[in-house]
Amino acid sequence: MLILQKAPVSKAAAHTSALKKEKNTDEHITVLGRAMRLSPAVVPLDITEPTSRIQSNFINNNIIPLASVDDIIKFQPSIWTQNPNGPGMGKAETMSLRGFQDGQYNMTYDGIPFGDASDLHHTTSSLFISHFLGEAQIDRGPGTASTIGNATFGGTVGFRSKTPPSKAGAQLYGTYGSFNTRAGGLELDSGQTRFGKAVLDMQHEETDGYLTNSYEKRSNILFKDEIKLAEDTTLTVQTTYNKEWQYTTQGATLAEYATYGKNYGLCDDRARQCYYGYNPSTYTSDFSYIALKTRLNDWLTLQNSVYTTGFEHEYTESTDASQRSLSANGVTFYSTAGKKVATYADDIPGKYADAHFRNYGDTLNLTAKTHYVDVQLGMWADVQKDRRISYAVDLSKGSIPVPGKTGSPYSYNISDTNTTLQPYLELDVHPLPGMTIKPGVKWSYFHRDYDAALNKSTKQPLNATQTFTSWQPSIAINQRIMKQWSAYGQIARGFLAPPISVFQVGDIGNVKPETTMNYQVGTVYRDKKWMLAADAYYINFSNYIAAAQINDPIQGVTSTYVNSSGAIYKGLELEAQYVIGYGLSVYGNYSVNSARYKHTQVHVAASPNMLASFGLLYENDRGAYLSLIGKYVGKHWGLDSVTNGSGNTQFANQYKIGSNVTADLAMGWRIRNVGSVFREITPSLKIGNLFNNRSVSNFAGNQSVGDAPLYWRNPGRSVFFNLAVTIP
Repeated sequence: MLILQKAPVSKAAAHTSALKKEKNTDEHITVLGRAMRLSPAVVPLDITEPTSRIQSNFINNNIIPLASVDDIIKFQPSIWTQNPNGPGMGKAETMSLRGFQDGQYNMTYDGIPFGDASDLHHTTSSLFISHFLGEAQIDRGPGTASTIGNATFGGTVGFRSKTPPSKAGAQLYGTYGSFNTRAGGLELDSGQTRFGKAVLDMQHEETDGYLTNSYEKRSNILFKDEIKLAEDTTLTVQTTYNKEWQYTTQGATLAEYATYGKNYGLCDDRARQCYYGYNPSTYTSDFSYIALKTRLNDWLTLQNSVYTTGFEHEYTESTDASQRSLSANGVTFYSTAGKKVATYADDIPGKYADAHFRNYGDTLNLTAKTHYVDVQLGMWADVQKDRRISYAVDLSKGSIPVPGKTGSPYSYNISDTNTTLQPYLELDVHPLPGMTIKPGVKWSYFHRDYDAALNKSTKQPLNATQTFTSWQPSIAINQRIMKQWSAYGQIARGFLAPPISVFQVGDIGNVKPETTMNYQVGTVYRDKKWMLAADAYYINFSNYIAAAQINDPIQGVTSTYVNSSGAIYKGLELEAQYVIGYGLSVYGNYSVNSARYKHTQVHVAASPNMLASFGLLYENDRGAYLSLIGKYVGKHWGLDSVTNGSGNTQFANQYKIGSNVTADLAMGWRIRNVGSVFREITPSLKIGNLFNNRSVSNFAGNQSVGDAPLYWRNPGRSVFFNLAVTIP
């Protein structure tokens, strides 16, 4: 939800409060304040859980305009992102936070939660590009009661759209570089008018990608208008539309990398399943809202956002896009009665799929300010309509449908509707000078109506409904020990409803939601030269949902899902920045992270044991800037479970991935007031993976024929030239 500012009780009090706040704000012009605007993250003094804020200066200086959201957050504590097709290009194959995978943590845009209907994951390449964003914030924890979202379970990754400038103008920007990447955009700013201040930003990008035959093109548009209806009332209208087209890769075996190169993705041979032309994907998304923020009186403010979001993924793919073996080919057609009609041994088997959903929702927040306590009362309501189909095709015969043994080509045909309600109450109590205590409670209601004409696993119809509810109490405290030093602690409960895959094997039965209990303590110190932050966390993850085989009296042995044990996530996180002087500063963060299943020594998959970022930052008053930032990713495991002889899931680690280090270099120069036409001209250079580390970075699954393990590698060195011209 969008955060409301506390309403002052009078103009005089507002002036006094503003002066006090100015002394400690991140934007205050001090030696550290200047440096923090350039750093990968800033840690506020008033937090109640570990928080890192990415400011607009860092995004502008270090991230190319066309980059996806994963490239923006990759240097944050306990964050690991991995994009094998190049920095910010295509979809990120990995985005984890403290070992929680995408779909196990919350993601918001201007305070509004969003995520895929199946398991709340996010296709990064179909979202907002960096040029559309003003800042981002990573909250490493389930938040307080007023933190809304279906997956606050593991934390919140929040993005804020850019604020329309008060001055009218236009900016042309473009990128050209490695992998035949070219992109261009136009931003138009209305400046302050009687219709508000608005921004229209449009961008188009095309690239061959780092991986072979992995071409991608993408178009994005954003419009935002902030209208001041009265002295204390603002109406914001915002909409984005994003469309991406790409050839989708699935990873490669070590043998394929050794034979065809470390950038192998897809092949150029129509006789094989790995042919790029068999694997096109189209992603479209949109996000629109109207938000009203107003002060009702001296002590009460209201904010209400009405929104809709949409997403569609339409694609065709071969049965295994990583497969080069001709023996894996072959398509068999059956009659409507289920009898074999013909087999074409050399044809390419594949499927067509289309998944799309739309959300309609509302967020409401009332904040009342009194002398001793502030009260937040609010509600999030969301309805999500989801539709997904898939059927077998013969890619060698123009993707015609292929009827199977059931007489139908369909693999699944599913509709579902998800309804979420989250009312909450939160207090900000100030019992002592410098102390804030935040007790609160949220009630989560998640209801899924599942209607499958043909279910994915059973190939039978299924009509089922389930409702999951959870009380989520929380309490947090922040104590200002000194003007420049604070300490905080938090206890909170997280909640995550079962994903759609649980329904796809049959009626969900008695499967319970996954939950967490989070315990965290931390401290933040900032003076003119230093920013230091440290925290420790312990998370008890319960009701882990695992696959199992049961003996059904009607269907016989069949798959289902059950609640098994859980996992313990714990760790230490450190973050620091030091100002050397003359525009130079150094930044670093380091985390030791452990994620293991209870009563075992098995590590949660894709959860590195250590993560670190470290860098040198520079900017001078004349507009020159430079940064060199490295990222260390510790060792981790590709899998954490196997299916035993009985068909049940058991915990075991497989496919160990070693640690690796990469580094990015960015430099540029803001040349201001060039002649009478140009307000600013900024040429810049971004080099990703400076030292060309192309080591194996993650596990990508197993081949469908032969079961050989597939892997991803770090994309090789990339060089991008960027130019932005602002007029007038």
